Amino acid sequence: MKRFFVGLVVLALSVLGTLGAQKFSSLPIGYNLDGYISRILVEIGSRENGKWTQEQFEYSRNSDGALEAFAEQKLREVAGRFTPVSGAEQFAYMWDIAAYTDGIGGLLPTYSGVAAPTHIAGAPPPDEYVKLYETGFHLIQGNGKWEVPEEVFGKVRFQFGAAISYYIPEVWNLKVDVSDSTGKVARLAARERIQDEGNPCALPVILFGLNDSLAVIPNEIATAQSSWWERAEITLYTKAESVTFLVNRTAQDGTAIRWSSPPPSFFVPPPPKIASLTRRGATTEITVFTDGSVSVHLEFSETLGGSWYSIPKYLQPLSMQTGSTKFSHTIEADRCFYRVRLAEPQLQR
Repeated sequence: MKRFFVGLVVLALSVLGTLGAQKFSSLPIGYNLDGYISRILVEIGSRENGKWTQEQFEYSRNSDGALEAFAEQKLREVAGRFTPVSGAEQFAYMWDIAAYTDGIGGLLPTYSGVAAPTHIAGAPPPDEYVKLYETGFHLIQGNGKWEVPEEVFGKVRFQFGAAISYYIPEVWNLKVDVSDSTGKVARLAARERIQDEGNPCALPVILFGLNDSLAVIPNEIATAQSSWWERAEITLYTKAESVTFLVNRTAQDGTAIRWSSPPPSFFVPPPPKIASLTRRGATTEITVFTDGSVSVHLEFSETLGGSWYSIPKYLQPLSMQTGSTKFSHTIEADRCFYRVRLAEPQLQR
């Protein structure tokens, strides 16, 4: 059975987008990363004389459409303006396209604490690039000039790196547990040097990243690619706290399901939600939903925008686990408003 850990061996050569040094309640994961590409760099040149033509283009999937179609169009434009150096017309030529992100999930990319655009994908894919490097392509004469052959433009295919590296200050350890329909099948724990499957180079790469506050997530999980696995739990640790995120391959999410009390400094527990209100006579039934273990206050107000009061029956913070919980409140007022908030004052909404 395939194991995702194998891909990490090439991580050192291809660190992807990153998560900025901000608090978050869910891990930006499982997304179509094309949506976070902000520009591409197109290059054509010859390794025989070292002369290259480079052009950059802004890109937005919403306005520019599919990435590969857009990149092929820009490669054609750059090729149409390319003129070889006199005497170098018969040289072997190459092309490549680099795609960059200005942020994943609306957060600035960062490497070792320094914000900068991050290389996120490249074309052609590595195996095709190696072949292109070895053989190259040759210009042809047409329309009174030297031109890039048509066959080049049909080879624009992107490949993302081996992993996404999230910059998270104070992150100290990383564990990944994946399972399929039969149960747990593979585990990786960086500091404990546990790795059920894969190349032994993976652990040193992940540990190296942790030393720079980088939590390295395999690309197969980070982009929720179609694969053998169904569920992955990613646990991030400081030296004293932890938080676990669930990635469901079909749902493509990064929802927090467990965290320590107090939670890690970089994590903000997702706020609980009032799922439903039902009035029966003078009693209101309140259903509250939460994504994980949390302590909350349940409050009411007789006027919208007025003062809020703890429901007398629930004066102490209420301990809730993942899922829905029903509460009741009896009041004679004709109308009443309710809210639920996290018990920790600094996390009130």
